[in-house]
Amino acid sequence: MHPPGEAGGGSRAIVAGARDPFGFHALQWPVAIPPGFRKLTEASGFAAANGPWFEKIDGDRAIRGFLPGPQHANALGIVHGGMLAAFLDSAMGTAVLHTLKRRAVTVRLSLDYLGPGRVGEWLQAEGEIVGHDEHVAQVRGRLYGPRHEVLTGLGVFALLSRQRPHTPRR
Repeated sequence: MHPPGEAGGGSRAIVAGARDPFGFHALQWPVAIPPGFRKLTEASGFAAANGPWFEKIDGDRAIRGFLPGPQHANALGIVHGGMLAAFLDSAMGTAVLHTLKRRAVTVRLSLDYLGPGRVGEWLQAEGEIVGHDEHVAQVRGRLYGPRHEVLTGLGVFALLSRQRPHTPRR
């Protein structure tokens, strides 16, 4: 992967920002989007408040991406570990939906932090189904930046009923 803005990166810039409860743009910063990613406009709740988040479907892989802003930083000035964990968890759940066509919720998540996520550097995360039955899926995930692996994880996801309709909240 080429970092946004470097030769071969082919990124495009947009201005992104979350709205506060009154509808005002609370934060705005330029976001360089690598080719093939689309903004998740259907995001709600945590993802909407902590995004924008982006997604790219590459064959049988669903890849999530985001550019951390200053609101994602901890006291050390790097991306907060809880934000990284939540982003990887979401990407792993997306892998379940994309691969098994089933919605799922996290039952267990085990993480290994390998390096810092830096504010202003594009991060990507993806999951891979390593096993499943009718009730649960086991997923391996990784979150990485332009220079190094940031976080890896193993998760167990409970598969929701096939009869339960998927109704995105707005």
